[in-house]
Amino acid sequence: MKLNYRDKVILGILLAIVILLLGFFLLIKKTNQEIKDNKAILAEVQQQKDEIDAKIAQIKPLKENIKSTYDETTKLTGDFVQYNDIYNARKVDQYMQHFAEENEVKIKTLSAGELATGGLSYYYLTPKFVAEDQLSQADLNGDRQAANDEKKAESVALAARTQETVLTANYNITVEGEKEKIFDYLKAIEEQDKTIIIKTVTLTNVPIGEKAEQKLKEESEGAEKKASAVLSIALYSVYDLSEPNLEAD
Repeated sequence: MKLNYRDKVILGILLAIVILLLGFFLLIKKTNQEIKDNKAILAEVQQQKDEIDAKIAQIKPLKENIKSTYDETTKLTGDFVQYNDIYNARKVDQYMQHFAEENEVKIKTLSAGELATGGLSYYYLTPKFVAEDQLSQADLNGDRQAANDEKKAESVALAARTQETVLTANYNITVEGEKEKIFDYLKAIEEQDKTIIIKTVTLTNVPIGEKAEQKLKEESEGAEKKASAVLSIALYSVYDLSEPNLEAD
């Protein structure tokens, strides 16, 4: 079939339109794919942003929780003797000396041990019941056993606790003075608010009661016999907790 000039022009125009349309659709397809890919990337980035925002939101309450824990721990360890007061025997002697001076007793001998680690025991009384096995057999309703268990509850709970390891300094001393002054000295150590425990006390020339005082006076034949006490004391300490740096990067 022979085409004239007019048909050739029309055919050329049609071919050009087809080519343009084909290119346009190919471009649209590519652009649509890029849009889909960008949307997927945007969704992933948005998820990452949300996760970062969530972590940022947790920073303030986390800081508050750390600060609260630090304050509570510092308050708890405030009951312990300061490490700087007992890190060697000389420091122990200096720390304990004011108790003797304030209560007017004289330290005759002393032996202060070096700081070491040791267990911090719980002090409690475990109630004892005579023939408890027979009591349980006679207690048909279980009322007596329930009452005994209630009395033992505190000691049972404390016995089950883990014994913590802390810094310990032992202090053995012999003091001399009037009977009342020695008792004041013991009371002062007992009532102070730090972790200082009197482990043992041995009293000499300390009569209890009028008859004992009269007997001691007769035995001494008028010569003054000063009262004395030998004490074994344990001082407990912990290292200070470093304050957390909450502004660190």
